[in-house]
Amino acid sequence: MKRPLLLFALRLFFYLSLAVIVHVHPGIVVSYDRVGQFQWFIIIPLATLFAFFPAPWNNPRLKLLIASVSIGFLSVWAAGFSIQALSPFFAGAVAFVLTLLLFHYPRWGKASVLEPFFLAWICFRLLVFSRAGEDVAGESNALTQFLLVWTAVVFLFHSAVVYFCLNPASSGGARTEGVVFGLATLAALALVILVLPADFIRHTVIDNLLPDQRDVRHRPSDNDWGFPDDGGGRQGRRVLPGDEGGPNPSLRGLSEHDWPADGRRRGRNGRGQRPQYTVKVVASRYDPVYMANLVRGRLDPVEGFLPFPGEPLNRLPSQRFFVTWFDNEPDVGLYRQSREVFSLSTLSHKFLPYRPIAIEPTILSENTGPFRFIHRTVSNVHPEDPLSLLHIPVRELSPVERYSLVPYLEVPLEEADRERFVALLDDFLESWDLNRLYFMREEPRNNYMERILAILTGFSDYQYNVNPNFSSTIADMRTFLFYTKDGDCVEFSNSAALLGRLAGIPSRVVTGYVAANSLQTTAHLRGLAALRSRIPLLQEFPFDELFLVTDAHGHSWPQFYVPDFGWLDFEATAFAIPPIGLGDGNLRDVVIPLLDGTQVFSSVRAFPWRAVFRTLASLAALALAGAYALRYGREAALYLAARRGGRVGARSLYLLLLARLAADGKPIKPVSKTAGEYARLFTGFTGAGDGLVDGGSSEGGPFAGFAALYTELRWSDFGDKAEMDSRFALLEGEYRKILAENRRKGLPARLARVFSLRALAYL
Repeated sequence: MKRPLLLFALRLFFYLSLAVIVHVHPGIVVSYDRVGQFQWFIIIPLATLFAFFPAPWNNPRLKLLIASVSIGFLSVWAAGFSIQALSPFFAGAVAFVLTLLLFHYPRWGKASVLEPFFLAWICFRLLVFSRAGEDVAGESNALTQFLLVWTAVVFLFHSAVVYFCLNPASSGGARTEGVVFGLATLAALALVILVLPADFIRHTVIDNLLPDQRDVRHRPSDNDWGFPDDGGGRQGRRVLPGDEGGPNPSLRGLSEHDWPADGRRRGRNGRGQRPQYTVKVVASRYDPVYMANLVRGRLDPVEGFLPFPGEPLNRLPSQRFFVTWFDNEPDVGLYRQSREVFSLSTLSHKFLPYRPIAIEPTILSENTGPFRFIHRTVSNVHPEDPLSLLHIPVRELSPVERYSLVPYLEVPLEEADRERFVALLDDFLESWDLNRLYFMREEPRNNYMERILAILTGFSDYQYNVNPNFSSTIADMRTFLFYTKDGDCVEFSNSAALLGRLAGIPSRVVTGYVAANSLQTTAHLRGLAALRSRIPLLQEFPFDELFLVTDAHGHSWPQFYVPDFGWLDFEATAFAIPPIGLGDGNLRDVVIPLLDGTQVFSSVRAFPWRAVFRTLASLAALALAGAYALRYGREAALYLAARRGGRVGARSLYLLLLARLAADGKPIKPVSKTAGEYARLFTGFTGAGDGLVDGGSSEGGPFAGFAALYTELRWSDFGDKAEMDSRFALLEGEYRKILAENRRKGLPARLARVFSLRALAYL
């Protein structure tokens, strides 16, 4: 039993080592969601334990039934009654079957030869994303070397485990085979650590992209920037904005070495105006692009719209992924199209167009200045203006929709507030009815969409201006709607969502950034052209698909649910009075980072022994915790089985006695010795001779009586159950007597007994 147990422990250790590295490694942008945590750390290890240990379910059918029920229950607990529960259940089933075949039916376990390649694939993924962590960007090369070492170790040793499991009869040559695998492992380690040069992983050095050498702190004027032109002032859908008809922002540059960490500065230009700092460059084939990082759907009677606890859309922007994330929930929206959105961002959080269906892991870029994070997402978007649905019949909410969207229809307002807001909504609807012929002519009524348009057109006499106050309480909405009638996107979006709910339309507020062609001024386009000329990654996209997004493009907008079309983004400021003068934040000077074209990447650092030791310490701690869990779990199972009495109870009580004596420092019973033979090896536990004695005593001390009773219970036929029960009661008495007489006293002995792992010898 020792050899299979050792192989099983090694196999589980190699698997958990990679799962833990994926979870805690500081150089990998990765994390597990709830389903992933259950799948990789609970369900798969539990399935392998069910498959490996024969006791107490020696019946294969019973073992399969218990394992299936347990895995199914945990899968549903992790993912609920949804299609997502199939992933952990399938993973647990595969782990159970492979373990069962590998250790109990090796003739049919040939598929396990693929396990080392699966673990190697995980290592490969770790290598791919080993530099996707900002905190260890400077050590990324050395960490990559460590992952190469661990890849060799895991692949070779796991291959050895599979080999010995599939060839259980090769015990005679195990030493020779072990030496061969050990030498191969040492050779691989020597190749990675000693033979390969320290800088065998090189990063591409980008040549100077500037047309001439400049001081990195130079603030250029508009004339310093080029703009791609086809000779007629056009580039795809882009038309270079003219300089007539009002103020135009200037383009400024700031050295990447002085670029603020949050992308924002408090300095002002000569006109007393704070400039707008570049946040990201977005590539998309549709316009505009509403990119969200927070959804507010819970309406508080005082604080206004707040995020729902546990809202999945709010976890995704900050959640880290190891492999591509896919949305498994069905999408019911009509006329939606899959669109890829690329972002080269200064922010680590992702900003996702609704509805995201695929999210690539975040990649850390080291040769793009402050634009350190590469985000790629695919979303099912509604590329057309949602107001175009006015010309399409839209039904009212069905009872099922109304029930499922109850949280987005709730309006828990004070009665006085409700009356005022309802009165304002009635005014908006009445004004729409008066103006309907102007907007809709003689088209059939579309009551659902017309209520939305009535709310939006109701803001036609409200002033839209940039306001640094981001508060959106109910009191703020009252002030905005009934008194000042002047606000920014926050007031407009929250008020529109509130009135939408009062009109029976599921509503919520979304915040993030908007990338739109209408926001690209001359300064934005010239800055975009300058960045594109210096960053090869941006040159993969046509210029007319790129947007320069600044902190002035931070936005808040309402989402309304439209039957058959799902949640759609609406622009609450579309009908408002446009900003006046400097009230338009997009007219502030634009600042882009000046990339240092003379940058030389540092050479690879020495092997990261500290990171290696930290990882190994974490794995050792995990292994130690698993060992204690195995010891005490096994003792608990034996204790419960011993309460059944009979032959099974006697066997369990015997193993429990051996385990507790071993934990108290007594000798380990050799596998070749029976209970009676083991008793004759001792002079007695209570005397001076606690150790093994050559020849031993013929009496065997108190253990001899226990051994005799145990042998009788195990191998004798009892015609009367009462007689067997009486013998078992005597056996229990001997068990308690042995433990009481041989328990060492004192605090050190007690601590040693609690923390001893010698009992694992009997597993």
